[in-house]
Amino acid sequence: MRDFGVGITKENQTRIFEGFFTTQETMDYSSKKPYDFNAGGKGADLLRMKIFSERYGFKIALKSSRCPLLAKVADVCPGRISRCPHCQKGRGCHQSAVTVFSLYFPPPASYQ
Repeated sequence: MRDFGVGITKENQTRIFEGFFTTQETMDYSSKKPYDFNAGGKGADLLRMKIFSERYGFKIALKSSRCPLLAKVADVCPGRISRCPHCQKGRGCHQSAVTVFSLYFPPPASYQ
């Protein structure tokens, strides 16, 4: 899965699979509606995937680069490129921040 949100800070990346860990204060999430920008989550699905990966022998990994204009966790993105004073001509966000979760399922031992 890949998204082009604001990215996840290095500090939060180390804790993202802990479960029920949020990258910002729960009350700071703007919409509370799934799939809206900044809707937030509780981390239960990431914890579940981590537990499954340990139980069933596959790997889950995270790579994220945070928008360089949002250096601190408390820095807030306006949620639209048109509202960002740092982006020009609709560019910037897609080139500066990305988060990728990847899964690797090793082949069964009989195929090795």
